[in-house]
Amino acid sequence: MSATQTIHLYDRSVFSNEERAVLQVAENFLDGIGARNKTLMTEQVLPSGGAVLMRNGAPIITTLTGVIDRIPFDSPNKIEERISGQPIVKIDTNIAMLWTPYDFLINDKVDHIGTDIWSFAKLDGKWVVSSVADNALAPKTSASYNSTSD
Repeated sequence: MSATQTIHLYDRSVFSNEERAVLQVAENFLDGIGARNKTLMTEQVLPSGGAVLMRNGAPIITTLTGVIDRIPFDSPNKIEERISGQPIVKIDTNIAMLWTPYDFLINDKVDHIGTDIWSFAKLDGKWVVSSVADNALAPKTSASYNSTSD
């Protein structure tokens, strides 16, 4: 594993090949954060796709390009977002969704946790992120942040 590749802490073997293809797009996007590779991140998304980022109880509504622009690529700190629990993938023909709990680390310390909800479209045989919604919580703020039953 390279120094810039994000560590994923879940079992990929339970997914079908098509589910792994969807998951790989999200992994590539997250790997782009740690690698400070804006191009890698941009290649995974529909640039004008939408995003809702819940911060301090209020939504930040932006595009997927806007999400990428929020990443502090010039920060001297090591940054990484990793999937921290078993993802859920659902596919219907040419659309898909992915539910992933995550940890966001700065200098190898958890800064915040939350859930990413990804939507995908399959275009010309390739999965791309079409939208994302997420929340950001203080570590250990919610014992059920990893729950799908809320």
